[in-house]
Amino acid sequence: MKTKTQTFVIALAMMLALGIAPMMAFGQTRIIGNEGQDNDLQSASAVSGCKKVKGNVSAVNNGNGTASGIITQGGELNGTTLVVLTSAFTPTPDPNTFSFTDDLTLITKKGVLRTHNVTLVDLANGVVTVIARIDPNASTGDFAGATGVLYINGKTPDGGTTFQEEITGEICFAN
Repeated sequence: MKTKTQTFVIALAMMLALGIAPMMAFGQTRIIGNEGQDNDLQSASAVSGCKKVKGNVSAVNNGNGTASGIITQGGELNGTTLVVLTSAFTPTPDPNTFSFTDDLTLITKKGVLRTHNVTLVDLANGVVTVIARIDPNASTGDFAGATGVLYINGKTPDGGTTFQEEITGEICFAN
């Protein structure tokens, strides 16, 4: 296992050094032409009904393994949220930082968007980050069949009672 981890870290370091990883992260392919021209190609997702999204999240911990909130300034993401924990807090090497999984349900005027999340919380610094993978089978309305990843980053100034976050990412609509 240690060898696989070392191999991954070395490969990632090489991609970063060569500038490949940042391009992959933004879904772009960079080709250098014969004349030395630098040409950007759109990712396949940009061509197939994908849309960048961004909004603001305000949420409160309900104290029962759930958190509820609202998304504003998010266009089609505007609506109410419910987060349900799906795992216990898992410690990390940093004694103030924990990871866990949860599910997000976002109810909008255009349908319900559901995601499965991996969350990382640093309670000492009051920061939280989430990778939210869209579930195409559990989403409804305009979001039925949608795929993509959302990123939620923000602060919890009171140790996990309230959250002020920004949600960004890309939704690839099925229709």
